[in-house]
Amino acid sequence: MAVTSQNEQYAAMLEEWQEMEDALIGPRAISGGGVTYLPKTSGMIEAESLAATDNSPLTADQAKQLYEAYKRRAEYPLWVKDSLRTMVGLVSRQEPEIVLPERMKTLEHEATSDGFGLKQLYLRIVSALLTKGRKPLLVEFDDEGSPYIATYTAETAINWMTRDTGGRQDLTLVVFKEQRLKESSDEFDPQYEDAYRVLDLVDGRYRVRLLNEAGTAIEDEEYPGLVGGSQETSLGFIPAVFAGSTDNNADVDEIPLQTMAKAALKYYQLSADYFAALHYTSHPQPWISGMDKDDDIRVTGPMAAWMLPKDAQAGYLEFTGAGIEKLREAMQDQRNAAAESGAKVIDAGSDESGEARKARQSDQHSALYSTCVTGAEAVEQALKYVAYWMGINPDLVTFKVVPQFTPDEVDSAMLQIVANIVMAGEAPRPVLYDALRKIGLTELTDVQLESLREGGDGLPDLEDA
Repeated sequence: MAVTSQNEQYAAMLEEWQEMEDALIGPRAISGGGVTYLPKTSGMIEAESLAATDNSPLTADQAKQLYEAYKRRAEYPLWVKDSLRTMVGLVSRQEPEIVLPERMKTLEHEATSDGFGLKQLYLRIVSALLTKGRKPLLVEFDDEGSPYIATYTAETAINWMTRDTGGRQDLTLVVFKEQRLKESSDEFDPQYEDAYRVLDLVDGRYRVRLLNEAGTAIEDEEYPGLVGGSQETSLGFIPAVFAGSTDNNADVDEIPLQTMAKAALKYYQLSADYFAALHYTSHPQPWISGMDKDDDIRVTGPMAAWMLPKDAQAGYLEFTGAGIEKLREAMQDQRNAAAESGAKVIDAGSDESGEARKARQSDQHSALYSTCVTGAEAVEQALKYVAYWMGINPDLVTFKVVPQFTPDEVDSAMLQIVANIVMAGEAPRPVLYDALRKIGLTELTDVQLESLREGGDGLPDLEDA
């Protein structure tokens, strides 16, 4: 097996993780994905095929521009990015319970390789769990013997293996794909190459190797010991943690915001057809018949009237756009699906009655709650590895978050997700009004809420009573 080998779960999820990454970046990444996210129409494919022939009236560049114009008209909404911001903001109000022994106190404010504390690390983990369902962590010691927690993305943990030990699944192999600066790299134009950090157990001893793609060692292998580097008493386990949206075992978990990302992508594809249809509707094609090839056309002003030869006729071929309304309705369905999926990540019971929701919220069965809990447990497990490595009793370490989302906070966050979509002009106000009624903030009708928004009294008209 080569060092570049991939775990089958990793290989199965890689495309979806890339899709989520592009969804977070937004229009630039989605548009840059070309036909991956927006397939060409059959007409565009035929035009490019025709342009490759000798007698084509189109050049290859002209045929290519048909798709480029189609892609530029498409609109990709920022639903995932805006919803993630709302959710992380809700989580940031939670205060972790942190208990650390004196020798580990510095980790509270400086726990990561880039110098951020445990609270910031925790928020990064929650964010990754919502968008990728996975956040690998690795306990390390720097050159001065100080501990820190290295973080990896879901895409960089390419392989792992476990074995059953007394009913518990322990890691026996973890491979991280890293970027390493080339020795010949220019300081103003850095060049990188792939390197693979291989963590495994050899005769019960934790081993660390850094290999290139060919499997050749780049650095000497190490057997880290109990005091951050001593090889006299090696660790008997791999100090890595795979934080997940459901639990913290090594298996890949579901992606909470994936449904919203799928809805945004489908909206993008529909919008390409919708705006192309609007474009063709507003640009009719002129035609002329009944002319000999030697006849001339004269154009006059000021509105460019055509002077045609005798018996010639002229007109416009107009795109009627009979399916435009269906496209608009389909786009609206995706907006509604995105708003609903985002609300369900926070609170899966948006259709329940107020009392039923309050009772269920006390149990906190939402996906957001789950990621908060598993994220905190992952941080605590990493800290316990640090403690053990430093010769400290791991039971003295605590990092705990018991999310206390009040109904008002949950409702506010749900409403913000829906409002983001509505206020961006990507959904009509009735979607927002429906959300207000679902979370119990009002029982007024759309007509009454519109009346209030426009300065009225919100009372129904006599005709409606």
